[in-house]
Amino acid sequence: MDAPAIARWLPVQPAASALPVFCFPFAGGGISLFRTWQEKVPEPVQICPVALPGREKRLAEPSIASLEELVATICTLLQPWLHRPFALYGHCFGGSLAFAVTLALQKQGAAPALLAVSGCRAAHLPPPFCIADLPEEDFIEALRRFRLTPETVLSIPELLALFLPALRTDFALDERIRCFAKRPVLSAPLLVLHGTGDAIIPREAALAWQDYSTKGCDIVQVEGPHIFFADDPGLVLRPLVEKLLALEGC
Repeated sequence: MDAPAIARWLPVQPAASALPVFCFPFAGGGISLFRTWQEKVPEPVQICPVALPGREKRLAEPSIASLEELVATICTLLQPWLHRPFALYGHCFGGSLAFAVTLALQKQGAAPALLAVSGCRAAHLPPPFCIADLPEEDFIEALRRFRLTPETVLSIPELLALFLPALRTDFALDERIRCFAKRPVLSAPLLVLHGTGDAIIPREAALAWQDYSTKGCDIVQVEGPHIFFADDPGLVLRPLVEKLLALEGC
């Protein structure tokens, strides 16, 4: 992957001495979700959001509809930094994607120092709902009913039309990410964060991550809804940084 392509996918690239956390947003989301996160973490941790096509500054680019292609592209993107400790983090669909990338990196002998997910079902479980193939009107109604997209987007047809392709693609990918292999399947430690008031991912679906890693799984329940960190990213960052810095070799 050449330098311009890397810059499109990874606008914030790890510094030489950094411990990067590559971050993936929820379905239809962009890297603006993480815009204030760097100021809330200590050195050497560096927040490095992955900018997927079809949203924000990459809105004009088509989303990648193939899970295999997307995972392979992300693995290629991260190659320059796989020789040192790094972490992956994602919320909801982003967590499922981070899990799929972790499995692919493991096969290359490059497991992360930590995989952290929030608001994310264990990968062997079916998604809480399947909406990607619904007719447009029903799809939009599902987004509204499950509060998966801000009402400010849903109420403006011109704006919604821009978001719909990426939303559909992400939900279709999320519905495909399943792991039926005998557990544990991860050689990286796992951190699972879950909001106590999450109306999308049940508590049991988060707890089901427990047996996924040979290096252990920490499950942290946080008071709040599905996106429990909306007003306080520290609810994710504090346990993530604490776990990451405590790991041997980090």
